[in-house]
Amino acid sequence: MKVYGMKREALPERISSFADEILEHCAKRRLGLKATLALFLPKAAAKLGAAAAAVWTLNEDLRHEVFSWQTEPGFELDKEPYSVSVRISKGLRWITQPLDLDGKKVGTLALGYKRAVKPDKNLPACLNALAEELDNTLWNIHSAAVKQKLTEKVTHSLTRSVLSEALDEAVKALHEEIRFKNLAVVYRNEDAGESERVQYRVYRGKNCVNDSQKRPHKLLGKAVAREGLNILIPERHIVRNLLGMKEGITFMLSGQSAGASRMGKIAVEVSGGLSTFGRDMMRIFANSVSQRLIDYNRERRHMAKFFAPKTVSELLSDPYYAKKYLSPRVKTLAILYSDINSFTKICEKHLRRPDKIAEFVDRWSAGVVDIGWKRGGVFDKMVGDCVILLFGPPFFRLSPAECAREAALAAKEIQAFTVRMGRMPKYRGIGVKIKTKGMGVATGINLCPAATGLFGPNQDFTAFSSGMNQTARLQSKAGFRETLIMASGREALLKAKLAKGLKFEGPYETEAKNVARPLKYYKVKYK
Repeated sequence: MKVYGMKREALPERISSFADEILEHCAKRRLGLKATLALFLPKAAAKLGAAAAAVWTLNEDLRHEVFSWQTEPGFELDKEPYSVSVRISKGLRWITQPLDLDGKKVGTLALGYKRAVKPDKNLPACLNALAEELDNTLWNIHSAAVKQKLTEKVTHSLTRSVLSEALDEAVKALHEEIRFKNLAVVYRNEDAGESERVQYRVYRGKNCVNDSQKRPHKLLGKAVAREGLNILIPERHIVRNLLGMKEGITFMLSGQSAGASRMGKIAVEVSGGLSTFGRDMMRIFANSVSQRLIDYNRERRHMAKFFAPKTVSELLSDPYYAKKYLSPRVKTLAILYSDINSFTKICEKHLRRPDKIAEFVDRWSAGVVDIGWKRGGVFDKMVGDCVILLFGPPFFRLSPAECAREAALAAKEIQAFTVRMGRMPKYRGIGVKIKTKGMGVATGINLCPAATGLFGPNQDFTAFSSGMNQTARLQSKAGFRETLIMASGREALLKAKLAKGLKFEGPYETEAKNVARPLKYYKVKYK
């Protein structure tokens, strides 16, 4: 075709060089799409003798928009040509050329002429040369916009407090951009029990079809149990192989900044393989998931200071757990204080060295806290060699009497554990040196109202009440291998008929600081 006014030097190779020079200049100046086309369109139109020019494409917000030069208000471009075509609009004869890259349409280029369009063999080739240079620029801008949008969507999805829901939402966002057939996320849960240390979610398309906790994959579940953390080694492709991903690619989840080089891996399969763009999108997704796992494990680690692993998992499975269970509230609960008998003498006469004292306390306190957790208790804190446990929070599903019973049974088990520890070869001589029958603990139990929840700058889970101070006073009155319980706890147990296996001696009374009446308590004997 020939267009009146088209410059003779407008040969395809010159047009290509001309367009490349303009677009490279825009890229160096880091101009956005609007500024780039504002510079490009008038020069391209002038080069090809056109009176107007326009491009229909996606803007940086991924919305379709017409960018034009010398057009009238309300101008609409024919947006769907599949080859060079001619249209008459607004008094101009428009020649349109599709813009595409690797078969993917990125827009439409149009030039408007005031005169009739006549045959000219150079025009289609010139338009194509112009379009090819513009294709790459638009594709780069669109790709950057898509990546940014995906990052925002995935990041927003991963803010959900329940990790499984967060991953499901993020995978759906990813699937909008990459139509993968299969995808699996395998990750480490640092504070879970050994059997749950590696967890996974398997997706067919955007839908989760298997997960390690509720719908395990038969083969992958066995491999996780057998291999443990070794399944996360980059060179091993167990996940892809077991899930039948013949075209699968693996992306590692890394948290090196958080001290974990192998946090997990993502295996993905796309029909025909992943393009360069697809790989970039997967890296964005993997980086976002890595950061979420860092946050998740940090959250788990904080909760694991106070709660048993199962309790932590249950808390984190509820998107409103912090408000529902950990915000400060006043409830009746059982409090247990347990202190090693003659600890000072044990340190001075048997352990002596600071490192041995630390090892001794660590071993004992870990065992005590584990007993408390198995009985449904919460680890409040450790003061010196005294462990404080709470029974009732965070869910308060037990009645006050049931809380008191769990505390009493925990005290019995703590005593037995301490006696066993004293019979270990390295601690067997303690009894002789401090002139006792061995190791033991003095324990105090109280049943009272207290404010529980996350408190202080470190958001530690603890309890506040005068009852806490009274329990400390009670525990200090307990003798060798002795458990004392406040009258409130005994009365609740008897009233609820939950005192089976327990015998109470007393009552006894003791003075307490800033308390008008003496504290009434009983000695607990186990049948």
